[in-house]
Amino acid sequence: MQPVDSDDLVVSTPERVSFQYPVAGLGSRFLAQAIDMAVLVAIFLVLLYAANAVGKTTGDQRLALLIFILVSFILLFGYFWALEAIWSGQTLGKRALRLRVVGDQGEPLRFSQAAIRNLVRIVDFLPVGYAVGVIAIFLNVKNKRLGDFAAGTLVVRERDRVSLFDLASLPPSTPPGQAEPAASIWGKPSVSAPSVTGVPGPIPPVDAALRRLVVAYAARRNELPVFRRQAIADRAQVALRKALPEVVATSGPLAALDQLAEAEGVTPKRPVHRLSTAAVALGIAAFGFSLVPFFLPLEVLAFVCGIVAVVISVQALGAVRGRPHEFQGEDRARTGRILGIAGTCISGFILGIYLLGSLGVL
Repeated sequence: MQPVDSDDLVVSTPERVSFQYPVAGLGSRFLAQAIDMAVLVAIFLVLLYAANAVGKTTGDQRLALLIFILVSFILLFGYFWALEAIWSGQTLGKRALRLRVVGDQGEPLRFSQAAIRNLVRIVDFLPVGYAVGVIAIFLNVKNKRLGDFAAGTLVVRERDRVSLFDLASLPPSTPPGQAEPAASIWGKPSVSAPSVTGVPGPIPPVDAALRRLVVAYAARRNELPVFRRQAIADRAQVALRKALPEVVATSGPLAALDQLAEAEGVTPKRPVHRLSTAAVALGIAAFGFSLVPFFLPLEVLAFVCGIVAVVISVQALGAVRGRPHEFQGEDRARTGRILGIAGTCISGFILGIYLLGSLGVL
């Protein structure tokens, strides 16, 4: 099993079956964290009520405060640790957003990994609002925070569920009993696999070294110039000749490498849309400036940045969803929209108070 140098995690098993998991972005992780924090706040309110009742019963408020602090500390870190360990890398928020924590090689999350990534959560939270963790996520292609680096984990997005109703509503593409299995370098040979030369030919399973090369190449070939792709194919010419001798003989090693990459079907790496990056940057600025309530120019700037972030994020979402095979960045755009709305609301509320105060209403 191995991850490839792209924004997705590709796992190839010894049984020659490949799985591709999109790495979760900042937007979906932010929403999942918001759900988990809402659950924790509700639990804390119940805990505060219980501690207050204990204090009134015993007549010792210090005891109630001590109980509340200890239980709150255990709950804050035990919530994420226990749920991720028990639910195979999911909390309530991650389950709602269909996210899951897995190992770097796609393996299930271990108990020790769940402990490490959640203990380092203290550092990711510094100085406030997961600032260190957000910076770390932006600085690496796998969207890892420091806890993920320490534990050797990453957060992926699960595939959408397909119900029997969905399957029943789809018209059959071929008559029953006549469909052929799709060609894949991980499965059985296909007698009618398409080739880039237009001549059908068999695609046999290949050895492990070539398999790793094909997966990595399939994820990045759209970014590579022709001379670079040709150089890669030339270095792997011996292995390619063993796998597809007829294609190499007639069209060359690059055609054979492209044919294997197409049969594998790994989604190529797509660049992040520039509007998505701009939206999340403006959203962060709007939310950060709005938290300085005693400096009026920053509140005005936060209000403007928030509105611009919302507008740009809507454009970014339309561009990414309209051309999903060319661009990515939906999570960033959604994060920018959420932060922009939050910054606009907070700064608008504070500016309203300033305005009412200047008019003598307050």
